[in-house]
Amino acid sequence: MTATSEYSALEARLLAALDADLQEAAFDDLALAVHRFQRQWNKPYGKWCGGFSEPKSWREIPAVPQAMFKAFRICCFPDGQTTATFLTSGTTGETRGAHHFLNTRLYHAAALAGWRRIGRPQHRAVFLTQSPPDAPHSSLASMFGCWAGEFGGEFACDSAGRLDFEKLERALQIGGPVALFGTALAFLNFFEWLGSRCTALASGSYALETGGFKGSGREIPKADLYAGFERHLGLSTGDVINEYGMCELSSQFYTEGLGGVHICGPWMRALVVAPDIGDEVAVGETGILRIFDLANLGSSLAIQTGDLAVRRENGFQLLGRSPSEMPRGCSRMADEQMRGRRALVRTHSVPPTAERITALAATARKFPFLGDYSENALGAWLAAELGHAAALDQFVPSAGRFAKAIAPETIVHILSGNTPAAALQTLTRGLLLGARNLCKLPSAGLPEVDEFVAALPEELRAMVELSTTLPDGWLAHAAAVIVFGSDATIAHFRGRVSPEQTFLGYGHKVSFGIVFDDPEFASAEGAARDASLFDQQGCLSPHVFFVRENARAYAENLAGEMAWFAKRNRRQDLTVAEYASIRAVHENVQFRTMNGEECRMFSGDGWTVIFDTAPGFPTTPLNRVVFVKPLPPDFAASLASLRPFLSTCGIFPATGENAGFAAALGVSRICPIGAMQSPSAAWHHDGLPSLAPLVRWVDFEGPSDCDSAPASSH
Repeated sequence: MTATSEYSALEARLLAALDADLQEAAFDDLALAVHRFQRQWNKPYGKWCGGFSEPKSWREIPAVPQAMFKAFRICCFPDGQTTATFLTSGTTGETRGAHHFLNTRLYHAAALAGWRRIGRPQHRAVFLTQSPPDAPHSSLASMFGCWAGEFGGEFACDSAGRLDFEKLERALQIGGPVALFGTALAFLNFFEWLGSRCTALASGSYALETGGFKGSGREIPKADLYAGFERHLGLSTGDVINEYGMCELSSQFYTEGLGGVHICGPWMRALVVAPDIGDEVAVGETGILRIFDLANLGSSLAIQTGDLAVRRENGFQLLGRSPSEMPRGCSRMADEQMRGRRALVRTHSVPPTAERITALAATARKFPFLGDYSENALGAWLAAELGHAAALDQFVPSAGRFAKAIAPETIVHILSGNTPAAALQTLTRGLLLGARNLCKLPSAGLPEVDEFVAALPEELRAMVELSTTLPDGWLAHAAAVIVFGSDATIAHFRGRVSPEQTFLGYGHKVSFGIVFDDPEFASAEGAARDASLFDQQGCLSPHVFFVRENARAYAENLAGEMAWFAKRNRRQDLTVAEYASIRAVHENVQFRTMNGEECRMFSGDGWTVIFDTAPGFPTTPLNRVVFVKPLPPDFAASLASLRPFLSTCGIFPATGENAGFAAALGVSRICPIGAMQSPSAAWHHDGLPSLAPLVRWVDFEGPSDCDSAPASSH
């Protein structure tokens, strides 16, 4: 029997099963039959299954790591027989996963059968997406097109994917109940376009939202989005349905309202498994989703996702890829402007610059991971950026005149929880300038920041205020705002400051190392330190080391050094999400290895080293997971798409010639391997000065024979 004929026979059985109430025995029978077919005809999957025993039930069927749809053709038929290919959404420079179909009969039948089980009436439909002809590689557009063909409807996006807000508003004003279908981001954009207007829908109307805010640089809590449905469309929370699906599946899960349990058709199953051992968790516990979809006949019925969920008696409660959510700021800026911005009144005296330098240097010595924050280093930092170490205290000579630097009255620091080093560096910056520092800590706090502030003398301690929440008025009253975090966090806060406020944002960056010549592997110890400090959480932590010669042997030596470092410095306990991310990387490497790719994994208690010859720059799940790759001849070209995100390059040996090679790659900092996590106090963060952008200048143009500057208090 050929693959095509066997596919057709199984397809007929599955189409009939979509309308049946499959009990465990019947589901097992179909699942094992589909698994045998896929193991035989899906070559990458068959090799993956070679590492597992023959399953006796659907629960034991090996699941394909979701990311492998980006690396392999997970398909049971040759390319020439493909009639449809759906692609995953991908950010710039990211490889997109592909799901290939012999035909879409089973896909569309499952989409219709799953939706009908929700029991909603078939009202006039409006889809906030492109039509299938305009988006032939979108699984969502294909599903919506199937529904439109079944019960009618119109698409509100043009061929380029732009939402036609006027067309959508007119469609909602026709009258009668309406069903709205779209992504969460499309609805959010429509709500923001409506402003304060409300287009109340007729009784019986409902909406379906799906997806998140990936690649948009923004996110809001689900409750806020659902409040928008009520405020702008008159829909209650119970009238909003969430669809959970993905390009790699052929069926979907649904829940109504907030915090509900996602359910599916009887041709699907879902397990919530522990990321460390892969066993199903108990009811009420959190794990990662493993999905079994019989409609995925032509690819893999078992998919291991990276999504977090809580197991419930009759399904699962989705948490998403990250349980944390960004605060919303759509109207906060306008509200702050209406209330007016007023400077906070200084309630403390500011010690002279020399005294601040002495106190900061004494405190920094208690935190050796900061590196050289001596009096000489701090004074040199001021002089390098402001031209004179005393420029904050008095007028100093400047290009034939005199000038004085004026520090901001108040700086708000929005701190991330990845490493304490960045938090202490920016706080030191504010205190060095003599500003009042309002530090918004992550919700879990940063003990090192508390300890640092407690160690300061009273005069400097009075210039710092810490909070794990963002008090009302902080942003409105700040002269400068410094934000550390994701690109979404940066975009969120950038939208909340006014043009007269100084804004500095430090977002997503990646670092790496290059080993040019190291036959004795002398740099491996330093490389292990760089990849292990702060559990690899900061922008200075290397994701990968590129080795010019004998990369595999270097990986083995690095593994030994990582193990030695881990014995002396235990990794922090991981969250379920972090375990899940590391497990996904391990499974991806194992899948590739079993399919003949040249890669090898070394791992131990709290660390992983992966030797990998595949081209590209891999980003790791952090927590001491690092790649070692051969240095490619076209290295600069391979990094071209990453240039805006490159931070530090560690090199060995640290010679001028090697530094020149690294500088041409677009990095903003170069240092010896082993020193990547310890930049100098005066380093140019992201390639830019860190003090100079925060001050403004006052010029004094005295007479030409004036040989001394007028004194001035801070």
